[in-house]
Amino acid sequence: MLFHIVKLQPGDSAQALAALGLKVKRKRKQDCILQPCSAHAECSCTIYQARPVRCRVFECKQLHRVAAGAITEAAAVGKISEAKILVGEINALLLRLGATNLRQPLSKRCESVLSEFPDPPSDVATAEARSQLAAAMHALEVLLDQHFRIEPSDSAAELRDRAGQ
Repeated sequence: MLFHIVKLQPGDSAQALAALGLKVKRKRKQDCILQPCSAHAECSCTIYQARPVRCRVFECKQLHRVAAGAITEAAAVGKISEAKILVGEINALLLRLGATNLRQPLSKRCESVLSEFPDPPSDVATAEARSQLAAAMHALEVLLDQHFRIEPSDSAAELRDRAGQ
């Protein structure tokens, strides 16, 4: 949900991760894991000990802010709940509009649904659902950018150092 792909780093084995069930693809001469991650289940990683470097070192803004004392853990949990509620609303709207492929990233499913219908849609219910979907997805992107996403580091050495390798 936070990202479309996770770029593999030196030390990550694309073959080993694929053997664990991750969807590893090559994009722009770089191995990456497509999202949503097939190892993510019930808010946990099912391959935690073998997860890629970027997954090991990623810390969202909420974690940074709690660690710095800028917000309480309860406030962070509230923001996480807010994001989960928005995702639930978006998924419900996507299902109403016929987007049932849960293996695609949420944003890609939204893009697909919003671009495939005629503009304006032929019926009022579809038009209303599309409008709600666009608004909810925008609200989610803003929430994620403001409260969760950080700029990814492209330095493999920095990532290895943070991962303790």
